[in-house]
Amino acid sequence: MSDLTKGNSLKLIFFFTIPLLIGNLFQQLYNVSDTVVVGQTLGVKALAAVGATGSINFLIIGFAQGLTAGLAIITATRFGARIIRASGNLLRRASLFQF
Repeated sequence: MSDLTKGNSLKLIFFFTIPLLIGNLFQQLYNVSDTVVVGQTLGVKALAAVGATGSINFLIIGFAQGLTAGLAIITATRFGARIIRASGNLLRRASLFQF
């Protein structure tokens, strides 16, 4: 486990974002391939249905991402304060929704 609080900030941020960028690239490739396959095999109405449900899908995934990002603040705060094996293992409790 690397400590992201020590060293060159720009380099740390760059290497931290590489997996995020790769994940976004695969997500976009999935969306494009989904559009091509549905459009070619099922037709225009099915493609319109996929497009219509895209915003609902984004809402659900965005809510889950926001929730996990918010909960990560608690875990990151405890990790940064070096509260790893303190009373009742607070770091583990933070990641299991036990406040």
